[in-house]
Amino acid sequence: MSPAADLPVVVFLVEIEDDVLEQLLAVAVRDAAADEVTPALGNAEGWTAERIDWFRDYHRQATGLDGPTRQKTWAISYAGGLAGSIRLRRTGPVTLETGIWLARCCRGLGIGREALRQVKVLAAAAGATALAADTTSDNRAALALLRGSGAELDSPATSDVRALGSGAAWVQARIPLG
Repeated sequence: MSPAADLPVVVFLVEIEDDVLEQLLAVAVRDAAADEVTPALGNAEGWTAERIDWFRDYHRQATGLDGPTRQKTWAISYAGGLAGSIRLRRTGPVTLETGIWLARCCRGLGIGREALRQVKVLAAAAGATALAADTTSDNRAALALLRGSGAELDSPATSDVRALGSGAAWVQARIPLG
């Protein structure tokens, strides 16, 4: 491990207002695959007008855990720019779900680990005792991030696996808080 790996990563979670939203969208379009950031929409691949509209609407609606969508998203600020976003969604009285995406140039730097640490604090302050997350069995970076945050990983039984095009399966994670 290099000495730089021991240095803290400085990350800020930023409220997503219109100016931040447009910066975040620019980062996503420039340095993330549309499939990593949005659901599949329509028949076209990549950053289509439909996906860009979805992205804007999604973040504009995710205004608070007790709001209509029961969800809150933040932009992740790192080194004077935006690195991606992270979210919390209320799924039960004491469980929140989280999700994160990072621009390709920001992966592997500890940004996700620090953003997740901060979201765990926010989730606990909101009364959650656990965070839920899911990813695919072939997303090694996400699995490492979840394991490093203390997650218990659960691969569904073979009969319950929702098959993905790549042959990967969904993996569910539970991160105890406190």
